Amino acid sequence: MNVIILGMKSLLDNHALTIYERSVIESMLDQAKRKGRLSEKQISFYDSIASNYTEFALVEKKAWEASFDEVKKKNLRIIANYYLKQGTYFVALAEKVLEDESYIPPRKSYAKMCENKYAKRILEAHYKTPRYSVGDIVYPVTKCPHPYRPKLLRGAVVLRPDAELPITAAKGAKRYLVLPVGDPHGVIVEERWLKSRKDKTNGAKGSSKKRMI
Repeated sequence: MNVIILGMKSLLDNHALTIYERSVIESMLDQAKRKGRLSEKQISFYDSIASNYTEFALVEKKAWEASFDEVKKKNLRIIANYYLKQGTYFVALAEKVLEDESYIPPRKSYAKMCENKYAKRILEAHYKTPRYSVGDIVYPVTKCPHPYRPKLLRGAVVLRPDAELPITAAKGAKRYLVLPVGDPHGVIVEERWLKSRKDKTNGAKGSSKKRMI
């Protein structure tokens, strides 16, 4: 136990712990001093925190932060916005990212939040070339949900592609600002709910010249 107590003191004195890590270590250190023991679960938790501050871990951390370029920063905020809107997973991390533009999460946290299949779909939707351009007339697909479908039945003008960041990990999640015909206010609609009206005439082009025999 003395070794663990010394290790905790060293962490507190020599490293810039997060607020959460510091509060946990201080609490466990106080208990270890008073009762002379910690549970196996507490010791395991201490070990997991301490592992982030080994010499090797600190070198890796420095390299990760040096590699955190503008692309990673942008992707991080796009994904943070998605998870904050979902309100289920990574909420605390997403809030921290959006509140502090200079924040660089640990490599593992970034990988878990930004490299899973849902995050990849969000980034794909964001970076994909818009199907519709400013000024295009669009209509709702049959499965377009309420309240969008009634508003779009007479058509709508595309005002801005990529009007807002994607918030659903579905194909066609790019979001447009469109202005429904006869409506003074624009609405945000996902690309998957829009279509262009195809020309119904299918006149085949043929030749009137007769074949010479």
